[in-house]
Parts: sequence; structure tokens; C-alpha cells
Amino acid sequence: QVSLSSGLSTGAEALVRWTRRDGSRVDPSLIASICEERDLMTQLTQFVLNTALRHLMTWQAQGVDAHVSINLSAVTLADPAFPTLVGHALTTWGIDARRLTLELTESAIVKHERSALQFMREIRDLGCGLALDDFGTGYSSFAYLRQFPLTELKIDQSFVRNLVNDPSDRRIVHALVDLAHTFEMQALAEGVEDEPTATL
Repeated sequence: QVSLSSGLSTGAEALVRWTRRDGSRVDPSLIASICEERDLMTQLTQFVLNTALRHLMTWQAQGVDAHVSINLSAVTLADPAFPTLVGHALTTWGIDARRLTLELTESAIVKHERSALQFMREIRDLGCGLALDDFGTGYSSFAYLRQFPLTELKIDQSFVRNLVNDPSDRRIVHALVDLAHTFEMQALAEGVEDEPTATL
């Protein structure tokens, strides 16, 4: 994650990757689906959380000012004990909660809308950030921006890839950035991989 105003790297997103012995990679969605089927998603998320915070502790010791984001599944969003686990992990690794952002997808919120608000309030009470991931590709309800205590709006890369050549995508991305700022949220565009795209 890079700040356009400073040009500096400000953080990273923790992603699960599994490489086979032959060098090929397992599709991340397959990993997630298997963990959900076998009721292992909470354990996987805890592993990712603690691994990310451990790296963050190392970076801090080296003088690197950064934060980390991790993705949460619908299963995790429905787990009332998870906010407590996050608090314990932050204490264990000595990480300021403001350096951790948890990312939720619209589909996960829709699936557990009743419990989502309480979950988010507890995460925000800890001091962590909350990001709405892949905004614009699902239900994209403005009610979420009004109802939930979100701190970051992530713009899906499907709108970002063709910014240079597609005026419609440019208008959509500019509108989403303005929308995020209107709700006093940070806007993060996924898939910015060259200078022409970044300058738009």
C-alpha cells in the first residue's frame, strides 16, 4: 500500500499463499473453501493475524512505520469471540491497534448483517480500522457506509486496471474516492501498477 501524497509505502495486506512441491500454487479461494468446509477458518485467520502482527513487530523494531491489513471471511464475522482474539493478539505482539485493519467484503456483511454491526463496533472499540473490500462489485449499498463504522473503502481492481484507456472507469473511480472522503474514510484503489494509472 502506497500513499499517493507522499509516494511512500505505508502498509501491506496479508495474503494466504500455498506453493506445492512442484512450484505451482494452490488457488487461494480453494484454500478458503476447504477451511470453511472443515470448520478451520477461525484457526487459519488466527494464524494469518498472528503472523502479520509478528512481521509488524519486526518492522517496528527496524524503524519502519507501517500498518497491516488482513481479510476476514463471513465465518469469522459470525464468530462473537473473534474481537477478543484480536485484542489478545495485539497485546501479545505489542502492536498499537491503529496499525491493524480488518477487511470485510459486502457479501460477508450481507450474510451476517445482524451480527456484523456488533462485531464491527467491538473491533473499532479496540482501535483497529475496518475496510470494506471490493466495493462496487457486489451489492454496493450506500447504507453500509452510513450504518457501519468503516474507516476505509477499497476500490476493486476491475475498475482500476483500465483507468488510462477507459473514461467510464475513471469516472467511477473518481466518484468512489469522493464518496469515501465524504464519509470521512480513506480510499484505497487496488491494482495501481504503473505511473500513468497512479497520476489519474
